Amino acid sequence: MFKTFLRHLPRPFWKFHKYYDSCLLAGSLLVLAVAETQSDYFAIIPFWPLRSIAFTLAVIAPLLLLSRRWNRLYTITIIPLAMLSIFLNCWLCHYYGRPVDETLIAILAVSSFGESREFTVEVLKSPHGWLAVAAICSTVLLCFLSWHLKFRVTPGMRRTGYLLFLPFLLLTLYFLTSRQPGQILNCATLTRIPVAIHQYQQLLEGFVKAALTPELPPELHRTSPDNLLGVIVIGESATRSHHSLYGYRRNTNPRLEEWKKELILFDDVISSTVHTASSLTNTFSFVTLQERTSPRCSFDTLARHVGFKTTLLSNQLRWGEFDTPITLMFKDVNDSYYLKERVANSRDDQLLPVIQEKLTAGNGSPTVLYIHLLGSHLPFHHRYPAQAALFPAPGEISDSRTPATIQQLTAEYDNSIAFSDRLLALLLMRLKGLNRPAFLLYFSDHGEAVYPGMAEWRPRNPDANACYEVPLFVWLSPEYRRLRPGFAEQLKNNRSRPHQTDRLLYGILDLCGITYRGFPHEDNLFSPHYRPRTRYTHEGKKVYHKTLPRQSTIFP
Repeated sequence: MFKTFLRHLPRPFWKFHKYYDSCLLAGSLLVLAVAETQSDYFAIIPFWPLRSIAFTLAVIAPLLLLSRRWNRLYTITIIPLAMLSIFLNCWLCHYYGRPVDETLIAILAVSSFGESREFTVEVLKSPHGWLAVAAICSTVLLCFLSWHLKFRVTPGMRRTGYLLFLPFLLLTLYFLTSRQPGQILNCATLTRIPVAIHQYQQLLEGFVKAALTPELPPELHRTSPDNLLGVIVIGESATRSHHSLYGYRRNTNPRLEEWKKELILFDDVISSTVHTASSLTNTFSFVTLQERTSPRCSFDTLARHVGFKTTLLSNQLRWGEFDTPITLMFKDVNDSYYLKERVANSRDDQLLPVIQEKLTAGNGSPTVLYIHLLGSHLPFHHRYPAQAALFPAPGEISDSRTPATIQQLTAEYDNSIAFSDRLLALLLMRLKGLNRPAFLLYFSDHGEAVYPGMAEWRPRNPDANACYEVPLFVWLSPEYRRLRPGFAEQLKNNRSRPHQTDRLLYGILDLCGITYRGFPHEDNLFSPHYRPRTRYTHEGKKVYHKTLPRQSTIFP
């Protein structure tokens, strides 16, 4: 209908209808290419808008250069692939808060279908979800148009096609002269996907090597007693500022508040990334944000080498032996229990009977017990029973400036924090009753983007401080304190010092009494010789600034 209308325009516009399909396809491609550059994440990549647009122009150029026969073949293969890759990048930036790279491939590798389905349903409820649906419809339309394109290539079109290649050729020349040829492949999602898969394979090979032939530090030994019990509790998506232990207005830690005098709270710790897979590989191996491909060996390997028995209790998923870096780091634990394999819609409190059983076992040997919670993972209201909801509390006044959806989301998030509080308090009570040298270390893998002033919610927003600022506290039994007099005071002296969890490994080793020649005390948060380092966000690409909004409470 529109093309019929074009035929009746004045003569200068008459021939435009012949190229209507091609103009629509090229225009839509450019619009989506520009949309791809709008992600906040790309602010850290030099020349990113120029890269993406130059690549898209180069993809369009063959439409104006190829003969009709080859043009049709090109439009039903490369153009739909380019369109789908742009859509994929837009979706992933809103879904995971990052573009396609080796870290994202690792995240996808450890995500189950069930978790992805839960997460997708939540995202589709947001405005970004409707944009994703619109993008899918646009992709289908453009693929349909690409099948019906009818070109009549003219000399003028050929000249235009050559000009469209020019920006990409100049960009390629720049990267070649600056000795960065690999950057050419980072111009678009379509070319980054195979690069990311290759980089992830290299990362995985490093962890396979570390698991099969670990590089143990020299003179590795243990100074702790044979009956030491170490409990390391890994929270999920818990933001420090939503814990009343740290001053949050809502009482989300009513039970831990009773233990506050025995807890040593660290109030300036941030995670290394906003995703579980990369955060835990950084925490439990020698991998850091600066050195990403050489894990050397895992903490579990070090602990078992000096005589510790290790046990993993998890409410998250188990995968095969060589699937992901996380499974490789914990593949040789002496004992493991995965709740999700036994209980449908599992909650963290269902781990308690197994925790009690493992706490009382093996009193004659040093033991490390890992407890990996589901904590405050999306969707928040699935992490606690409805009858355990504390918020909004009776009589609580809501903020009229905050959308009702954000208030509800925040209440559900706070309820999940409060439910984890119950489990942690019960665990502390049972640990104290064992009357043996023991410690409990609790920290979260990362936070969540729940903070004041949100007009809309974007999960795991890499630009939100709340996604990095995590709780971390240590509890030491009276027997442990007697064995290491002055150690608790040493920890208290460092509780306000800045730290990032990609070097928390050295603190965990210290708690377990594991050391070696050349031990870097300056990276040990629990040492008097600790020296803070510069902290980063966005996978080590941006310096963390504590001066951003504190993201502590929604309600005044």
